[in-house]
Order: sequence, then C-alpha cells, then structure tokens
Amino acid sequence: MSPLVLLFAALAALGLVLWAYGAREERVSGRSGPATLRAIALFLILAGLALPAFRGRVVGAPERVVLIDASASMGLPVRPGDEGARSRLDSALSEAAALDPDRLYRFGEDVVGIPRLELDSLVAADARTRVRPAFEAARLGGADSVWVVTDGDWGDRVEALEVASGLGLGVREIRVTEPVDRVGIAAVRAPQRARAGDTVRVNVELRATGGAGDSVMVELVLDEAVLARERVERPTAGRGSVTELSFVPLDPGEEAAWRRYEVVLGAGADPLGVSDRVPTWVEISESATGAVLISTAPDWESRFMLPSLERLVLGGARGFMRLADGRYLELDARPRVVEEAVVRRALTGARLLVAQGAPDELPDWLERALGSHPRVLFLPRGAGDVPGAGVRLTGPVPGEWYAMRPIPPSPAAALLTDVDLDPLPPMTELYAVDESGSWTVLTANRGRRGEARPLMIAGERGPVRWAVASGADWWRWASRGGPARRVYDGVLSGVVGWLVEDAVSRLVALVAVPPPGQPLEWRVRSGVTDLAITVSDDEGAEVFSGAWPTPDGRVVANGLPAGRYTLRLGGEGPDGEFASERPLEILSDAVELLPGPPADVASIAPAVQARSAVEARTPRPVWPFALAIALLCVEWVWRHQIGLR
Repeated sequence: MSPLVLLFAALAALGLVLWAYGAREERVSGRSGPATLRAIALFLILAGLALPAFRGRVVGAPERVVLIDASASMGLPVRPGDEGARSRLDSALSEAAALDPDRLYRFGEDVVGIPRLELDSLVAADARTRVRPAFEAARLGGADSVWVVTDGDWGDRVEALEVASGLGLGVREIRVTEPVDRVGIAAVRAPQRARAGDTVRVNVELRATGGAGDSVMVELVLDEAVLARERVERPTAGRGSVTELSFVPLDPGEEAAWRRYEVVLGAGADPLGVSDRVPTWVEISESATGAVLISTAPDWESRFMLPSLERLVLGGARGFMRLADGRYLELDARPRVVEEAVVRRALTGARLLVAQGAPDELPDWLERALGSHPRVLFLPRGAGDVPGAGVRLTGPVPGEWYAMRPIPPSPAAALLTDVDLDPLPPMTELYAVDESGSWTVLTANRGRRGEARPLMIAGERGPVRWAVASGADWWRWASRGGPARRVYDGVLSGVVGWLVEDAVSRLVALVAVPPPGQPLEWRVRSGVTDLAITVSDDEGAEVFSGAWPTPDGRVVANGLPAGRYTLRLGGEGPDGEFASERPLEILSDAVELLPGPPADVASIAPAVQARSAVEARTPRPVWPFALAIALLCVEWVWRHQIGLR
C-alpha cells in the first residue's frame, strides 16, 4: 500500500473526529478517549478499502505433468551396440528434467507419484508396462494433458489410449529409443521328464517386430552341441509363431539325470541380445516304450484313440485287436496278424496300458497285467470288476446320456473350460460305477435331466494311477468333428497326461517351476511323513528349508527370485527313507523384454484447451473492518458512561 494512501486515511479520520467531537458534541470531561477510538476505527475502514490481498497467485496456467516409464525394458540400451552406455531410463530422466514438470509419475506394473528430488533413484525393474493407471491418476489429479517419456513398448497401448481419449486427456509421447528389428523367444514348452530313446518335442514360440520376410535359425543346444536345428519364417511384425524342435535323448545310465537344454536363435535375430536364448530342464530316464492299446471287444474306439495316444505319449503307441485262437491284428500303417506272444512282449516296459473289453472276459495274462501295471486306462465293453482299479461296473444303464456342466475339477478341466458341450452326441451305453475315484472328468444325465452320473473316474494308490471310463462310445464324439472333437481331445489329453506324468514312481514332485516370487508347490503322495525340503543357491548357501511331519497331499513354500538353485528332498515313505536332488532354475519374466508390436508415437489433443495464465488475487482481508466495528462498539459504551448520547 502507498504511504500517501495511509497519510490520506489518517488525516481524513482525524478531521472527521475533530469536526464531530469539536462542533457537534457537548464539551464533557473524558471525551478524548471515545474520540480516539472513533479516529482509529475510521482509519481502519478507509485504509482497509485500499489494503492489498494477502498473497497473489497465477490461475489458468496448465500444470506440466510427466509420466516416466520404469519397466524393465527401460534398462536396455538406447540402440544396439550401446551396451554399458546410457540406458533408455537415463535418456528418459534427462528428457523429464528438461520438461521442468510440476508433477511426476512413474509407471510400469503400478503407478506412483514421485518428487523431482527422487528422479535419480528411479530404477527400471517392473515386469509389465501398464500406462492406463497413470493416465487415470493424472486426470484425477486435475491434469488436462500429460507428457509420456518411454521406449514405446506398452502392454496396454490400445486400451490406454482409448481411456485417455474418453477422459479428455491430452497425451504427448516422447520416445527415447529408435525402432529395432528384433525376434525373441516368447516361450519354450518341453516335458519335465522324458525317456531315453523317445522322440522329445520342444515347442518354441517366437515374437517379432519389423523385418518381415526374413528367416530365423532356431537351434536346440545341449552343452554347446546342436541337437536340432530348424530355419523358420520370421513372424509377422507384432505377431507370434510356433515351431517345433524334436530330438532323441541318449540313455543316462542306471539313474535318471537332469539335463539343461537351451533354445538359441541365430546371430542377429535379437540385436539387443536379451531374448534370443532360453533354457529348459528335462529329466531323462532309462528307455521304455510308450502306450499299448489292447482291444478284446473291438469297435470304432481304436480307430480314433490310437492316433491320439501316438501324439500324447512319448515313445508312441501300438494297438492290437483280438481276433481268435490267440491271434491279434496289429493296428499299423500295414496291419498284420501277430501271435499273443508279440502283444505280451510289446506290453513289457510300456508306460501306459489301455485295455478295452468286458472285465469278466479278459484273457488271464491281460487281467494280471491290468492288476500290476502302474498306469492303466480301461474302456468297458461289459460289466464286472476292473482289475487293479477296485471298481465294479454294472449295467449298461439304458437311455441317451448327454455330457453336462459344470466341469468337475480334474487334470482335464483346464482343457474343457471354454468348450461347448451342447453339440456333443449322446452316449448310448453308460455303466454304473459303485466306487468313486480321486476325480471325475465329466458327468452326464439321461435326456439332459435327472441325476448326474460320471462318464469317467480316476484314482491313484501310491505309485499306481488308473482311469476307468463308464461311457462306452467316446468315438462318437471324435467322429463328429468340430467342437465335439475338441472335447474328445481335451478329455483324452488331460487324462492321458495325468496318467503318464511322473511314470517313474515319485513320492514328492514339484508341480511346476513358478515365475519369480510365486510360491513353490509340491505334490506329495499318501504315506509320506517327516518330509524335509531344502533349497540352496548356485553358491551352496541355503535359502530355504522346511519340514512337514505329516504333509497332506501338497506342501507350499515361499517364492524365490530368479536364479539357479539346488532342491533337496528327504523323508519317510511307505517303503522306508527316501532322498532326491534336482536342479531348479527360475527364469526372469521375459515378457517385458520381448519385441513389442510396432506402434506410432501417441499424440492426443486435450478435450478442452487450457486458458492462458492470468494474475488473480485472493479476497481483501476483513480483519480491519472487524476491528473497526469492535472499536465503534466500545466507543458507544464509553460515550454513554461519560454522559454523551
């Protein structure tokens, strides 16, 4: 406030008081006190009209909000050949600082607001890039537009940009890397266990960006020796492709051995060198044959099931149909008649025995084989006690039996979740079972109503696993094709996969190798007690140990970070003490480091353009007027006490 304004207010207040009390009031003793109060009150009123606001501020100017990508891919070099130089994150931090932001967010798996002082401590570690939550957080904070500093590999680009557009949020993307033509290994799928002499198939999923039309060399390597090699067409940019490598493992000797295989891409496939080599561990045991199907009451079932068994069981499959006088027809590309002795020899060492017939009409040798074989699938063609399974079949129950939902929990459930059961033709023969198994694969009811009955049950006793079908004509589903065939394949894949997995008796088995940080889970057979599990890292230091006196089917342990470990198991089994050891390699989640689909730099204009910056002030202070009112009240009381009106 100007001093002249204050001087004018003081003189005006003094003049008004002198005139009022000198010319218009009675001259009584003590009037100087109230006069002084009125002078001060008038001064506050006059000066208060000219007092400035307490503080000024700028409104209408848009905030500058910057989003920084902190996913793992930001730790890669800006361009191939820059290893050890500035990373993408280093460039992003420089760009963010140059923008001089008012607010900062880091995004990846989650979105977090960060102060500018913490920019230097930012690390690129998130396993996913999700930018949608960052858009929503910025808009919720009042931003009308954002700058996104990133390498452009967003896992939710389409969804995020749609959300930003719907929110009216402007988006300006700054890329800190140049496009690179890359091919990477997205997944490697191989069996956990295989037998020497079997053909092992390894599926490799590739993903690429740019460079369409080239071919890529894919190799399977063991100790730098190439076991299989395939040159495949480069996947279309932004899409994936699957190729298969096959090899025959050598016999490891008397004991099973774990071997580390690697899938390797040819030189130059991934110039950044982060997704062109992926390992997988397979336990190789002694050689054995695959599945053997023996039908004593043949129908169309063998025609459809045998090719599926050939595909599902390592070591292939052989099929035999009983004719007469102890002779069998071998179901091969060139069918031939063989003696019973040939069938019995084929059954020796077979991983899976599939038998079809009436339980009470089986040959003695086949009945004994069913009672002693560790892996059995039985397809009924009559009533009776199924050898080895402890299941009695009665019937068949007449009627048309339709598969129904819900899908019961079983090893086949995941393969049947999304299939449509309505197109399935009915089964015309269904046997009643008087013993329940460990699980049921599907249920059916007569005429799509009434009581549900199992179509197949399965169970296990120690190292023995069995499955018994109560429906007698599964081949009708396979012959129908389309959705019905998919259900047939799903049932057979789930059941056979469960039957043949871990064909070597194993008391404790790791269910699957989990991603980093996810719990480890073991399946434990009944009869195991005093189970102890120890995990050591590659330097021999113990990172986990646990003990379970009476495990109940499964045990779970805390997750581990990515790395190579040694897993040791020990305990008391039905046949005495046991101990085993196996390698365990937990791989980093490589999704974030894979080539992403090509995308244009994002640019979305805000729905409402921000106004230019204007100067605005808060309301004038009210305290001078409040104080003036108080002083005038005191003056009024004082005047009456000295005799003035």
